[in-house]
Amino acid sequence: MTAAHVVVSIEAGASAQTGGGHVAAGWLVEPTRVVVPDPPPGLLDGSLDVEAVLAAADESAVERIPPAEVNALRVAGAEFAVLDLASASRHAPNAVMPESVALEAAIAAHGGDARAAFESAGTGPPIPGDKACAKHNIVNCARCS
Repeated sequence: MTAAHVVVSIEAGASAQTGGGHVAAGWLVEPTRVVVPDPPPGLLDGSLDVEAVLAAADESAVERIPPAEVNALRVAGAEFAVLDLASASRHAPNAVMPESVALEAAIAAHGGDARAAFESAGTGPPIPGDKACAKHNIVNCARCS
């Protein structure tokens, strides 16, 4: 895995509906999983054909990985798409998946803004003492504590 910060763009294939290109930004929370707050129309129902485009700040080769599966996560009225990638990224995750109670609190603190809530609860380096578990990549994972 590369250590440089990775940027994740969800891009649609060219079609009459979308015209192709960037439709959403997300976070790599595991080598095979991307989380997208406030997913664009069509992502959750499968009508939008997408791939995750991952690029590092060090200008290494860009990865294009289609999702094998897309699931919805709804917490406190906010919606997230969870993309399970068809293959693992070579990049290190740029976020951790917060426990639902922490995400719910962040959503309330940010007035329902899913992106701002995830940014405050799941991105950035873990706070000392708040270590992500190796199995689930979740900060203070209740299943592993």
